[in-house]
Amino acid sequence: MKTLNMMVKEKRAAAFKMMCVVIALLAFLFTSCDETSVDADTSVEDQESVEFDSEDDFYLDDVDDMASVQLEIETGSSGGKISGETDERFSCAEITRTGTEESGTIVIDFGEGCPGPRGHVRKGKIIIDYSGRRNDPGSFWAIEFEDYFINNVAIEGLRKVNNISESGTGVLVFKVDMENGSMTWPDGRQAKRTVHRIREHHLDDNNLLDRLIVYGTAEGNHRNGRGYFIEIIEPLFYSRECKQQGIIIPVEGVKSIKHGARQITVDYGDGECDNIVVITNKNGKSWRHQVGN
Repeated sequence: MKTLNMMVKEKRAAAFKMMCVVIALLAFLFTSCDETSVDADTSVEDQESVEFDSEDDFYLDDVDDMASVQLEIETGSSGGKISGETDERFSCAEITRTGTEESGTIVIDFGEGCPGPRGHVRKGKIIIDYSGRRNDPGSFWAIEFEDYFINNVAIEGLRKVNNISESGTGVLVFKVDMENGSMTWPDGRQAKRTVHRIREHHLDDNNLLDRLIVYGTAEGNHRNGRGYFIEIIEPLFYSRECKQQGIIIPVEGVKSIKHGARQITVDYGDGECDNIVVITNKNGKSWRHQVGN
């Protein structure tokens, strides 16, 4: 009888151990399949960093792009056209220039509100002080802001751009530096951004901007107060064709984002016009994320 009781107890213990193993396995599988559960708030917080980075980049790069377009109109030497059409962002802006094509000041005044493509509204002034023609190696300009807003986000700071192109290469190369640029949202939250980047303008056979290649670093804090350091580890490619479709993020390239104790890489793909990126955290977990959603 004693032997029988021991056998029953052993069977029960074995069954209990098996049940524990099954429960543990199911828990592992469940958390492995749930992208927001592994370490994981990491997914949620990392995705937020990608979204904030994309938005901050857009607000500041938009200014760079508008300044470049207007400088091409005002000072551009032969070739290197940006577009054969008027830029719709300037549709209701008042633009004035003092000085010559070689040096002077350009003021782009959006007034109390100037609606642009895709619903973006700009107001206030962008002030560009320049020396030399935009396309000539050695030219320089500085961009400042006077009560300038885009989508009710105030932009402040001093952005400096140097043309470091080599003559005869057919590629326009610009060095962009900005120390302690800031973006302030209507609720008072503020993001800071210091930028040191290179922007290469690659033209097509018609001397139109076909691809923009960007590399370098940025650091500061997002509007939630979280600090970050960003390094582009594989050059970012922006496509004119994709931009015309409303894709404002890069379509190729990889960047590293460090925020606090966390680090992720963001892979922008292989040239396809979409808003999909692949995020990989420092533990090797990867997932797809649609920027803007």
